[in-house]
Amino acid sequence: MSALGSLRVCLAVLVLGVLASANGFANSLSVTYLEVSTSDPSYNTLCCGTYSNEVLPTLGPDGLPMLNPLYSGAQPNSADLYSTSSGNEITWWSPALNSHVTQTGIGTVTLPFNFPYNFYPPNGTGSSDANGGLAAIFSGTLYAPTTELISFSIGADDSAFAYLDGQNVCDLGGVHGLSAGTCVTPFNITAGNHDLELFFVDMNQVQSGLYFDVTTQGVTTSPTPEPGTILMLGTGLLALGGTLRRKLFS
Repeated sequence: MSALGSLRVCLAVLVLGVLASANGFANSLSVTYLEVSTSDPSYNTLCCGTYSNEVLPTLGPDGLPMLNPLYSGAQPNSADLYSTSSGNEITWWSPALNSHVTQTGIGTVTLPFNFPYNFYPPNGTGSSDANGGLAAIFSGTLYAPTTELISFSIGADDSAFAYLDGQNVCDLGGVHGLSAGTCVTPFNITAGNHDLELFFVDMNQVQSGLYFDVTTQGVTTSPTPEPGTILMLGTGLLALGGTLRRKLFS
């Protein structure tokens, strides 16, 4: 094989190897764990009821669920809302916008995610929610090799909202015991990559749990890659390219 051919093979192997590392968790999602303090003005005040109209159909400009003005359940305290030109974003998933929220960890989970009871802080490992409620953002890339029929299922104690490409596909609002949410009926998605995000929060000191799954024939999900993975790919390509270039032209 020529030196140029060797260069192409080596580059291809490196790219595939790093991408496999970044996307090797078929049907997995990244998760960022947070904790809502008992000092949050909405915590333990919103009971009770299950609602399918708590959030608007799209995410807000900061990537957070937006409160639906027509929401008929117990209203979050105004201190937990961040006003934008698009509407009021709910800040239980943003330490930057809510001083009562703290990020506690990150991880990777597989689907179906089924943690129906005792899903407590920190990071789903605690013994109770007496000192605060667990919040979490699950995110990843959903890949469809062709046009695919897809459906979602969700259940939580308390609230959970799923978005595909920034559009709400599952809505489970309110404070309540473990309940099933309302998801859009099965629909076709186009071939390619789609952004998937799931927001969960426990806002009452009586149990906590979450269920979520994606059903389809050909779709896989992979966690959102850490910035270091992208940097590692670029650095590796530059290093390998330099080494092989010296061999080619020496």
